[in-house]
Amino acid sequence: MISGSRSLMDFVDAPVLVGDPEGRAVYANPAFERDFSVSKDTLTGVPLASLFQGGAREAMLAAVAGVCRGSARERFRLREGNKGFEAMASPVEVEGGRVGVVILLFEESNDEGLQSFRREVQEPLDELTQVLVAFSSQTGDRRDQKYRVMIAEALRSIERMRKWSEGVAVDLGPHRE
Repeated sequence: MISGSRSLMDFVDAPVLVGDPEGRAVYANPAFERDFSVSKDTLTGVPLASLFQGGAREAMLAAVAGVCRGSARERFRLREGNKGFEAMASPVEVEGGRVGVVILLFEESNDEGLQSFRREVQEPLDELTQVLVAFSSQTGDRRDQKYRVMIAEALRSIERMRKWSEGVAVDLGPHRE
């Protein structure tokens, strides 16, 4: 990079780390420096995996090795301090082939309020489903067609709500309930 010039990655608010084909750090954007309390100058040439401890080190090592071996991209999670990150490692390619790896990290959401909402809504959804199924079966489907349609629509709406609330758990990550 030309001295004094800036990369577009300097303006990305998510942490970005770039490594060479041997898995050594060659660039970190300001967001990475901020979130991981390091400077570009101290990490240049350092093995990417050695920037982390424990399971994060292993996850980074496996992802970088996978991308350098030819994988299109590797997704993984890591935790640093009290923050969790979803990460994606992708190859850096030029006409002559792969020349490194770029790692983009997104901070995991830790919104316990949404998780609490998901847990709270499950029981009423289950109860509504049971009532509608019981109502339908007790009448032996002898009710007017419009009532059968209304029950079926209500059950579909409950199922959509259940899927949405389960999606909240997926979005917040599997380490939550």
